[in-house]
Amino acid sequence: MQCLVANDGASQPIEGNTWVNIGPAPILGGQTIPPSPVSGRIGDIAVDPNDPNRWLIGAAQGGVWETLDAGATWTPKTDNQASLAMGAIAFAPSDPNIIYAGTGEAVFSGDAYAGAGLLKSTDGGTTWEILGTSTFDKQSFSDIKVDPMNPDILVAAITRGIAGRVAVFPAFFAPRGIFKSTDGGLSWSQKLSGEATDMEVDPGNFSNQYAGIGEIFGSPANGVYRSMDGGETWTLIDGPWSALFGGVGRVELAIAPPNPNVLYVSIQDAINGVGSDGALLGLFRTDNAWDSTPTFTQITSAPNFCGPQCWYDHEIIVDPTNPDILYAGGVSLFKFDGAGWTNILNGLHVDQHSMAWAGNRLIVGNDGGVWSTTDGGSIWTNHNTNLSITQFYEGSIHPTDPNFALGGSQDNGTEKWTGADAWQWIFGGDGADNAISSSNPDTHWAISFQSLGVRRTTNGGLTFTVADSGIAFVNRPFIARFEKCPANDDVFITGTDNLWRSNNFFSAPSPFWSSNGPEMGSQIRALAFAPSDAACSTYAFGTVDGQLRLTTNGGTTWNNIDAANMVPNRPITDLRFDPTNANILYVTLSDFNESTPGQPGHVFKTTDALSGSPTWSNVSTPVNIPHNTIVVDFFDPSILYVGTDQGVWKSTDAGSTWTQMGPETGMPNVAVFELQINNTTGRLVAFTHGRGAFALVPPPASMNEIDKNFLLRHGH
Repeated sequence: MQCLVANDGASQPIEGNTWVNIGPAPILGGQTIPPSPVSGRIGDIAVDPNDPNRWLIGAAQGGVWETLDAGATWTPKTDNQASLAMGAIAFAPSDPNIIYAGTGEAVFSGDAYAGAGLLKSTDGGTTWEILGTSTFDKQSFSDIKVDPMNPDILVAAITRGIAGRVAVFPAFFAPRGIFKSTDGGLSWSQKLSGEATDMEVDPGNFSNQYAGIGEIFGSPANGVYRSMDGGETWTLIDGPWSALFGGVGRVELAIAPPNPNVLYVSIQDAINGVGSDGALLGLFRTDNAWDSTPTFTQITSAPNFCGPQCWYDHEIIVDPTNPDILYAGGVSLFKFDGAGWTNILNGLHVDQHSMAWAGNRLIVGNDGGVWSTTDGGSIWTNHNTNLSITQFYEGSIHPTDPNFALGGSQDNGTEKWTGADAWQWIFGGDGADNAISSSNPDTHWAISFQSLGVRRTTNGGLTFTVADSGIAFVNRPFIARFEKCPANDDVFITGTDNLWRSNNFFSAPSPFWSSNGPEMGSQIRALAFAPSDAACSTYAFGTVDGQLRLTTNGGTTWNNIDAANMVPNRPITDLRFDPTNANILYVTLSDFNESTPGQPGHVFKTTDALSGSPTWSNVSTPVNIPHNTIVVDFFDPSILYVGTDQGVWKSTDAGSTWTQMGPETGMPNVAVFELQINNTTGRLVAFTHGRGAFALVPPPASMNEIDKNFLLRHGH
């Protein structure tokens, strides 16, 4: 295998205007039992009604992917669309060339992105137009149903979603609930209000519909609703769930295809301090779904298949030939035969989100990707072949090897890249921040997982030891950040609601952390060392509520570097010092301008960071979306790259002007959570939250044969 060679020192700026996806496709040895290839979270699955080998999947923040060979290979279809967050996909049964894809993922997690509207294709997914932007912008789709006789009539279930690496809601929520269009998605009317978490339609009569309104924290509007006129009007249906202690949360529904009178209802225990918050409130069945007064019976034998996070992973589906067979997916996956339950996880990744039938084949999508079974779950086929949909939170790159990186990903652990599209899993959990030693980069790494669990390896990942002793975990972020001092591998800082520092991370038998900063009353979500300070005494941090602090003496004293409130009080997502001048500091912000009226902007710069009262200037890109990460070119500090919720922007004049590096450069419109730059190796890597990782490659005139081979190996 040929790899890119390193440049001779930081002798030139990073070059290139072409991004190349470097995987993971897939993650090998992923966290399943036994280990198997995994990819990333699936939002929805749709099967061509005329071709059981043609499937579409909507990845959480990875867009629509198509397979024509029953999951053996995949092709991305929407990289250049306005949103890659996917919640629902539907073929028009009467014309499968017509496809509707609802942007925005409806699983209520801290990284379930809202979308930008409804994508529609009339040529089988080759081209798309975006519709309903005035209705569905910054909303999420949980379901779409298309009239089997008329592809222009459709109903959609809408919920809320978030934006940003530090998650935020939009400043103003648009209405959510059940919406209907009779003109192919051009215009919409709301028919029912609330967080619409699911919808089912009688396969033989589009007029007969059920919907679930399921605010996960509980709401008077929550419940099961029915329409008998194609979604025009809705009636609340009473059932035994109304009397259960705990309250109604997320509602999931499943109609039996062979007998649409049979309807299953699965309900989450609302997160309201009553009952078993987040667990299964109950599973119910009716055999007279369309009678004037349906009667429901609770299936009391049902396991708590989705608890304690039925608000997040919660999906049910009925066998296409037997109304008594139900598949219930949550953390695990169970099969009910009408009498008893069987756990059929059998090597699948946990956290099931979507299920669909392709003939007698059950396709399942979860936090780890796509699997299918043709024997009811005894044997599963893994379809995580070339899907590059990993949701990275963080990443780091090697100081001298351009073909080595570490990445921490949502529910797929920490993995390493060694030059191929397939990455190797090395540690579990929700992979979070990581760092590679400067002096021993092949063996000494720091990794972490959810809730600030920090681990250290000194043998290249063969073994890991606990490396978070001394940290008080009060008010720690779910995905926390840490930074290694560029000049000293032993010095690390991390944040809860105050700062912590380790001075012996790699040298001590057991690293220890000490409190190193003031109590902030707000989570620290961004940290940075000044590379020009070889003593590791100059560093800064930022909080969720927009506070900024800096020390020049290793944490003995701290200065409020935005006392004049020139930087809007929105979540700080990243900080970056000029590599040669610690007075120059850049800050990126999450959220939207509307959250701080009169104070717009997402990138700010100071040229006197070390003064008593720094001044700040707005050097933002022209887009009003969360900005997540920023890097400065070490050779030419006037060159900046910033990662946003829709790709990467570049400045060559220290932020005065910006150019988008969009889909035409190979970078999809995906949220970029982390950028890492290294002029020594000529490497700039973007770690995205939904489309894996991308590397910037040199322009053709600067490429040698090894560079060209690298492009060929990665599909260019």
